[in-house]
Amino acid sequence: MLEEQIAKRLFETRRDSIAIPLIDDLSKQNIAFGYQVQKAIIDLNKQAGNKLIGWKVALSNQPALDRFGLEEPIYAPLFAANILSSHLAQEQVIAPKIESEVLFVLGESLSGSDVSDDEILASIAWMAPAIEVADCRLKDWKFDISHFVADNAAAGFYQVGKLVPFNVNELEMIGDSCLLETAVMSEVGSMENVLGGPLGSVVRMIRGVLAIFGEIKAGQQFLSGSLTKPVDMVPSHTYRLHLLGQSLLLHYN
Repeated sequence: MLEEQIAKRLFETRRDSIAIPLIDDLSKQNIAFGYQVQKAIIDLNKQAGNKLIGWKVALSNQPALDRFGLEEPIYAPLFAANILSSHLAQEQVIAPKIESEVLFVLGESLSGSDVSDDEILASIAWMAPAIEVADCRLKDWKFDISHFVADNAAAGFYQVGKLVPFNVNELEMIGDSCLLETAVMSEVGSMENVLGGPLGSVVRMIRGVLAIFGEIKAGQQFLSGSLTKPVDMVPSHTYRLHLLGQSLLLHYN
């Protein structure tokens, strides 16, 4: 099947950290087909022993949605091999961009399309600051929407801080306290950079993932969308994120 052929090509591209041009057959498809490719990629990762551990959101602010004429952000799977531990090597990525996120962890499984906002909020057990490294397998980050969805919404890697109990009040006090910096640059984050803020974004994401994939499981992680604008990563730089009273360091060599 076409979606399986495309999934295999993108899976190998991700594994080998190489960029490819647009795939003609994929350009003819729509978002729904892109999610079918994602499902095939999930199967390929499962076969390779790379466990599905969560989900991310992309195009999570209004300008990004307007760019593609969308009403709903794009969602994509995260796998165990996506997790970093303070270091990223150049050979692991193609053209990485760094983002500042809030990560949420579910304490109980959910399924079906009639889950209420209160049920979703009650299912969230933990939260943490997180650094996402977005990385596109398409040359020069040039893509149409079907490619973007099929490419797992440019999911690359991510690093997670210390998990703390989910606390709505603490989350609402983030304000402009999110700071991503290196020795030569700094980006101040804002709740307004994500539609509905991190909490509104994760509720919408969980509902979207349930509609597309049918279920989510306890322990799965959810990246909220970036509080800072994406920044091109520079080799030999160390990136530091200050968020939720924690500091995360990521070395890029």
